[in-house]
Amino acid sequence: MAHNSPARPGQQTTPWLGVITLGFGIFMMTTMEELPIGVLTLVAEHYQVANGTVGLGVTVPGFLAGVIAVVAPGLLGKVDRRILLSVALVMAALSGMLSAIAPTIELFLFSRLFVGLALGVFWSLLGATVARISRPADMARALTVASSGSGAALVLGIPFATWLGTRFGWQEAFAICSAIVLITAVAVLFTVPRMRQGIPTTMKDTVRAWRIRGVKFSVIFTLLLVTAQFTAYTYASPILQEQAGMSVEQVAVGLLAFGVAGICGNFLAGPLIHRNIARTMMIMTGGISIALLVLMLVVHNPVTGILGMLMWGLFAGMISVVTQAWVIQVAPKVTESANGLNSGAFNIAIGLGAFVGGQVDASLLRFTHIDALAGGTGSVIVVALCGVLVAFAMTMAVRHVRFPATVRQHPVQ
Repeated sequence: MAHNSPARPGQQTTPWLGVITLGFGIFMMTTMEELPIGVLTLVAEHYQVANGTVGLGVTVPGFLAGVIAVVAPGLLGKVDRRILLSVALVMAALSGMLSAIAPTIELFLFSRLFVGLALGVFWSLLGATVARISRPADMARALTVASSGSGAALVLGIPFATWLGTRFGWQEAFAICSAIVLITAVAVLFTVPRMRQGIPTTMKDTVRAWRIRGVKFSVIFTLLLVTAQFTAYTYASPILQEQAGMSVEQVAVGLLAFGVAGICGNFLAGPLIHRNIARTMMIMTGGISIALLVLMLVVHNPVTGILGMLMWGLFAGMISVVTQAWVIQVAPKVTESANGLNSGAFNIAIGLGAFVGGQVDASLLRFTHIDALAGGTGSVIVVALCGVLVAFAMTMAVRHVRFPATVRQHPVQ
């Protein structure tokens, strides 16, 4: 079996079942991180707290995962990756179970710390593990398969969680997802080859990666765009309920529409990147901006709400693919460290976006005396739109900055 065959450089076959299992692992791990988004209003009603308070259940693990993703490779590099990945999944399952039975909002938020820690470890070790267990000729494709789980979670995991929450209850949604994660942890032990020694990444490699201009651009761009995206997306449920007059059940349909469109965006991003990655970034940020404008100005009923979510999902589904393709190409010699920085920025941005959205929704910008920032979901969309527009401006400027030719000509396959 796979767990009895240690991975070795130059091995003749790639354990594709193990690669797919790891891809599903990051799918479920990311779903667990963002699960409160799909059942936000249900959890808020249960504990009788504001939506922004529940949003901290995304903010806290996002920040923690971001920090852990940067430092974990250097701290855990010599330990069997297969065991570490499985333990991380078990920790995420434990977090979900504790969330499901938490009697108070304080204990609910405390339980979310464990999924943040688990996600940071899993994310930081995923790329290096897949690279080690793959044949050199299969490495690029294997990395794409494994990492696609995160993008899929952004567009399908939350709708799935929302459906579970509305069909069975939010506690049951946490419990069911935790059970799936636990099964995945066992599957990792049986499908991923054991690795007696890891490949340690030092802080010197991280500093070296950060000195690359393309990596700096990617980290800042990712931090800004994903923060803006999750400023609005964390509160998608109340946005649809208030802006489009949708019921909780209809919200699940709206998020599912976002997910389906997001998968299409994932596939659409590939050929666009092949032609011109900078132009693809412009299309992506421009499309998200238009979608947010539609949600703010055009959406007034469930039908237009679903159409708005389809447009939003199509372009938002490109984010993880495009940002990953960019950072891999600008840092071919320090890919693991560069990926750690970018994934750290991505996870911190998820948490930061949830926090910002909560503060805006709670009317904490009313001191500006600007009606659009007076509070509520309309203000959340406005602030998110401003962030996306700044990211769009960055993509306009990047055409005048010299990065390696591979960025402009050769996308990651």
